Amino acid sequence: MMNLAPWILLFPLAGFVLLGLVGRVLPRPLISLIGCGTVLAAFALAVAQFLALTGGVDHRVDTTYWEWLGSGSLHISFGLLLDQLSGVMLLIVTGVGFLIHVYSIGYMADDTGYWRFFSFLNLFIFAMILLVAADNFLFLLVGWGLVGLASFLLIGYWYTRPSAVAAARKAFVVNVIGDFGLMIAIFVIFGAYGTLTFAHVLGATGPLTPLAGLDGGQTLTLIALLLLVAAAAKSAQLPLHVWLPDAMEGPTPVSALIHAATMVTAGVYLVARAAVLFTAAPVALIVVGIMGAGSALFAATIACTQWDIKRVLAYSTMSQLGYMFLGEAAGGFSTGIFHLTTHAYFKALLFMAAGAVIHALHGEQDMRKMGGLRAALPWTYRLYVVGGLALAAIVPFAGFWSKDAILGAVLARAGQADGALWYALYAVGILTALLTGYYTFRMIFLAFHGSFRGEAHALATAHEPGTSMLLPMVVLAFLALVGGLPGAPWQNLIGTWLRPVTGESPELSAGGGLFWLSIGLSLGAALLGIGLAWVRFASGRVPADAGVLGTILRRAYFVDDLYQGVIVRPVLALGSLLGAGVERGVLDGGSRGLATLTGGTSRALRSLQTGLVRNYALAIVVGAIALLAFFIVHQ
Repeated sequence: MMNLAPWILLFPLAGFVLLGLVGRVLPRPLISLIGCGTVLAAFALAVAQFLALTGGVDHRVDTTYWEWLGSGSLHISFGLLLDQLSGVMLLIVTGVGFLIHVYSIGYMADDTGYWRFFSFLNLFIFAMILLVAADNFLFLLVGWGLVGLASFLLIGYWYTRPSAVAAARKAFVVNVIGDFGLMIAIFVIFGAYGTLTFAHVLGATGPLTPLAGLDGGQTLTLIALLLLVAAAAKSAQLPLHVWLPDAMEGPTPVSALIHAATMVTAGVYLVARAAVLFTAAPVALIVVGIMGAGSALFAATIACTQWDIKRVLAYSTMSQLGYMFLGEAAGGFSTGIFHLTTHAYFKALLFMAAGAVIHALHGEQDMRKMGGLRAALPWTYRLYVVGGLALAAIVPFAGFWSKDAILGAVLARAGQADGALWYALYAVGILTALLTGYYTFRMIFLAFHGSFRGEAHALATAHEPGTSMLLPMVVLAFLALVGGLPGAPWQNLIGTWLRPVTGESPELSAGGGLFWLSIGLSLGAALLGIGLAWVRFASGRVPADAGVLGTILRRAYFVDDLYQGVIVRPVLALGSLLGAGVERGVLDGGSRGLATLTGGTSRALRSLQTGLVRNYALAIVVGAIALLAFFIVHQ
């Protein structure tokens, strides 16, 4: 079977290079054609490769192209892997990425850096393709770092805004922490296995050499926890989540791309890719589960109080990613990828619809200045509701099938060892489902129901987006409606497809008592949350401040303030102290003192060079007398 991954990879790279070099002088229609066309070509090849994989015997194409590094026993090659997992990820990255590119044609139509924006978008797609198609940990790290670079460029795209530059810098710094964790994990993996290729490290019988002072299980746990650090940073999980809300400073298409098709999905992919390692390290899986459930609940509570429409969606993404990690922790690695897939549909849709609202209101993102928009934006309203129902996991929308698969996996896991812990995590998942329904429809009611609360002229000029923005939203709305059916419990095609990579997933028996109980609890919780939002916000009225609790939640539990107080300010203060005391006082002062001493000595010695013979004769006589005196004294 031919491996099309190089061409899938090269098309977006060609678009990035071409637009970066000559995009400034190209007409906008040609920029749009290149930017969107390269990703469409990559998507077409990804579809062809996926169809070829479905008909293959072993469903795996691992091709090595050249040896990148060879030294002694160390040999690292550049190779690309197409298997069940990378095939699904490539469809998401290129397919949803293409729709976001098309949407950007309308959204960024008036931007002066149009060519630069599409060049960066193509770079983002290229980096994510490399990440999910690499066949070894080293080139996964290369893609991992390039994704961080692309996000930095796009979050800070409007670089004349100090807030955008600060958000880009923050995202880059936090993600470097995760990059460092991945690098250390790679060192440990090489020390334990002597290679970095997935085929050897993730093989069922990969030969492991325990690190000094550790046994095999401890070595695996160390590797898994280091990989988790990387995943937590990239996928914005506690406590490395702080960059994600600020990333909303970038243009809305960037937010859609980061949250749906690239960047934050990388952590979930990494854990699924290393499913064999995590399965062999049960302690690490428990940590994944606690982190995922904690992040899901933490972010959902914050989303209930935000006024910025994009920040609500940002915290929603963090919460949904927590669900994905929770499913993977329960052993349902395929359910995590299933929810990643459906989430890509409805979260891209919601960001695009939010962008349409912001576009119609000339940049306004505060929901307190919205309201009554369903009359002015009827199509956007309908599409937003479809995305909202999928996010809230209402049957039969896509999010219902994938979120219930995760909760079912957790409940099935609770029937095994550590049952009390997993029942507690399941309860957190149900509570988060209630909050998800609440904050989703709070957002919809505040934006579209009641009367308009902003400037009158903003409502008068509000209009539906153009075709280039509306058409991708319609496609995503269709996927948000039916995209979960392949994973429905009576067929579970996604779980079956991913099983060779992710292993068996704990499943509740479809139709059994626990199965219906889990569905009833999660669906009932979501409907209760929607009902509470209806009672409180359906009129479109902005309620009074919720007091101390509301302040705590709006300030995101003061985690940013904690980081500022415990890490940022002390480091800056130490830097200032060292700058003033050590650098300017000791280092610069020492250098200046040495220069002053050298200059003074030179001036003193220069005064002896008079050019008069009598002075030199006198110096000789004085020197001779001094030597004579020295010898007399020491006789």
